[in-house]
Amino acid sequence: METAYQKVKVHNELEWCQVKDMDTKEKIEKALLKHRVSYFVKWEKPKFFSSDTFGACVFCVNQLQKESADDAIQELAEEVRDKIRFINRKVDKTFY
Repeated sequence: METAYQKVKVHNELEWCQVKDMDTKEKIEKALLKHRVSYFVKWEKPKFFSSDTFGACVFCVNQLQKESADDAIQELAEEVRDKIRFINRKVDKTFY
């Protein structure tokens, strides 16, 4: 017997924030893991004529865990928070 939930596709991720350096990315990951916030990372490639070799890293979180993620970021140092650009928009692509 199938349940009614098997055919429902839920798409409730937010593009939460964007960072452009690896050190900040690692600090955000540690803070999110400490607060038990699930996330995934999307990588944006650098532009063709850009001198930036890292590109950009976009953290995506579930809408229901956004407040927990915001609380996790507040524990980071201010100089780390200044390097974070908050996006807070719904993910426009489905990955399934």
